[in-house]
Amino acid sequence: MLSTRGIQISQRQTETTSLRGKYDLLAEEIERHRDEIAHIERLQDLCRGCTGESCKQTSRGMIPVVDTSCGRFYHVLSPCKHERNRRERLRIARLFASAHIPRAYEADTFADYEVTGGNKGAVDAARMMVDGEIGGLFVYGVRGTGKTKLAAIIANERARAGKPVLFASVPDLMADIRASFADGKTAETVRAVKETPFLVLDDLGAEKMSEWVGEQLFCIVNHRYNERLQTVVTSNYSPTEIIGHMATVDRRGNVIDDMQGQRIMSRIYEMCERVEIRGADWRMKGAC
Repeated sequence: MLSTRGIQISQRQTETTSLRGKYDLLAEEIERHRDEIAHIERLQDLCRGCTGESCKQTSRGMIPVVDTSCGRFYHVLSPCKHERNRRERLRIARLFASAHIPRAYEADTFADYEVTGGNKGAVDAARMMVDGEIGGLFVYGVRGTGKTKLAAIIANERARAGKPVLFASVPDLMADIRASFADGKTAETVRAVKETPFLVLDDLGAEKMSEWVGEQLFCIVNHRYNERLQTVVTSNYSPTEIIGHMATVDRRGNVIDDMQGQRIMSRIYEMCERVEIRGADWRMKGAC
């Protein structure tokens, strides 16, 4: 009959075998750190069933973990579910801050967008853009029909999903590029717009056109076309009207050269689904 000591030794050996299989540790490492391993496992029990809303650990946001290297024991701290959630919220907040979505639309979702017969096609296309079913979208229509709001919703959905996005009003973007001349950051500004994985170019055609503006726009659009980067463009003008807007004219208003506009729009045509929004100016509802 086994003595009490014999039973204890047997149990200890069984426990050691179990821990070796669990942690891939050398037997002597288990003997040396047995109490510490047990303490770590008790602390880990505090995290079972955690929803991530609060933290029960002494080291808030961190859970102790047994780490092994070449069979040796190491006590390390790893971010827990609560801390990972906190970091993800901060990351998304930074994405929203860097996205430059207009404050008037920064909280909007598709639920805030009134769907009508005149904009249903655009809303469906916007949802497809968010889901990655299409790589580009060109939305046009007269002012006040909800193009910017819809584009902002696309950007919001992207940011909420934790994915990078940049929202840029074309007139403001041109002003920012000009302003960057002074501190030598022009290349950096243009590169950010060219290379962001997802770009919203709002209000194309509202900028004061010049040869320089045309060159900047072509540089941005051409790069995104070549690299197949997701792009949303909105405009008050139809594609044909934009080409005319970007044309060089003489003093009498006769078109001398519209090649720049054609080059830009040919890229947009190739990489974007085109959809028109029809309807009255919603900003003027109730006006006499």
